[in-house]
Amino acid sequence: MNILITGSKGFVGRNLTELFLANDKYTVLTPVKSELNLASSEDVDEYFKNNRVDVIIHGATTSMIGKSYPPETCENNLRMFFNLQRNLTPSMKMISLGSGSEYARSYWHKKIIEEYFDKHIPKDSHSYSKYLTSKYIRDADNGNLIHLRLFGVFGKYEGYLYKFISNSIVKSLLGLPIIINQNVIYDYLYITDLYKIIEYFIDHKAKNRIFNVTPTESIDLVRIASIIQEISGRNTGMQVLNDGIGVEYSGNNKRLLSEIGDFQFISHEAAIVDLYEYYNKIKDSLDVDAIKQDLFLNYAKELRGKYFIKDDKMDAVDLC
Repeated sequence: MNILITGSKGFVGRNLTELFLANDKYTVLTPVKSELNLASSEDVDEYFKNNRVDVIIHGATTSMIGKSYPPETCENNLRMFFNLQRNLTPSMKMISLGSGSEYARSYWHKKIIEEYFDKHIPKDSHSYSKYLTSKYIRDADNGNLIHLRLFGVFGKYEGYLYKFISNSIVKSLLGLPIIINQNVIYDYLYITDLYKIIEYFIDHKAKNRIFNVTPTESIDLVRIASIIQEISGRNTGMQVLNDGIGVEYSGNNKRLLSEIGDFQFISHEAAIVDLYEYYNKIKDSLDVDAIKQDLFLNYAKELRGKYFIKDDKMDAVDLC
């Protein structure tokens, strides 16, 4: 089976590429932008003429410039999706990777259900493009289109300077304290579980098209930091700068579990142990100076200052 993975150089795509390549069932196609410009309909049409594709895993998105997305993000993301979608044949399947931000950050709440979608429209261009893609798949008469709404996926290859779990692990390895801007509850899914879930949808015909892809158990940042310190065997210090709990970012996964059955998610503890071992192996290659500057904490403070909730119309923000 030939699988086309878009965005294969990003965190999720790189992991999925590795995991699918390790399975003899699959031939994995991972063209880079110089080989396939997804925003060009001509390039995409030509690629499908010259390559047999059975499944598309679409994770490509417009890259951020610094800490923000460029103005053309929404248009580019939509062009990429529809250039792929229009090349689907009845025998092909496309799995689109979306985001919990499609529910609109201002209105996030505990264990959001899929039926809450389209109650509000996201403000930022990246989330808006995901929202439009999701809405198209929901309304399309095509059972071979699947949309997976991801919340907090973590694993190796993520940007450890700005992603909370990896950033905290790295700080622990270097003997630095873990400083949390504000405690928040998240649905963190380990990358290997995402791979298994995607493989299920490749092999099975889904009854639904849209799914929250989240673990059953949520976890807060303080608990994550505590697990990391337990694994390391030393207390390097932990501090929370702002009281209270921030806006929860979690999704209800009952629809997913009704589809895939008795799925056993890896525990947060086991996943963090696995990731800790990875960073311990590459410890000598880490950018120690950047970690000591604590770019993650500075970024979190900046976002809190920009998006701090003063009333129910302001945006919450994903600090992780």
